[in-house]
Amino acid sequence: MFLSRQFPTRSLSLVVALVATLVIGSTTGNAAAAVGPVTAKNLKQKITSATTAADHKAIAAYYRAEAAKAQSKVIEHQEMTEAYRKAGFGTVSKTPNAPGTIEHCNHLVKTYQSLAESLEMMAKEHEAMAANVK
Repeated sequence: MFLSRQFPTRSLSLVVALVATLVIGSTTGNAAAAVGPVTAKNLKQKITSATTAADHKAIAAYYRAEAAKAQSKVIEHQEMTEAYRKAGFGTVSKTPNAPGTIEHCNHLVKTYQSLAESLEMMAKEHEAMAANVK
């Protein structure tokens, strides 16, 4: 339980660092920041039009923020698993992965963890693309 309480602080630190990076980037004349942040709605357009290091860094920041959200869901479901265990619920399930069961929470932990790792890989890919822009 102690470790799970540390992760939200780490996730919050990542979000604060992300916001600081975006604010600093927007004050230095960053072209990507001038046309707006990367969002779920404009992600495809931002990817297809990315030509500068700043464009790729903005996309990387978006993916990193999404990874932090997924990681917070991992922590949430780890804590719910522990709550179900302590309460004695969900120890026997007639329907695997059914809502309200430990198995369901464990399934979501694995799903969100995989998502967080994939999003982090995407962020690293765009950071590499930013570094290779001439």
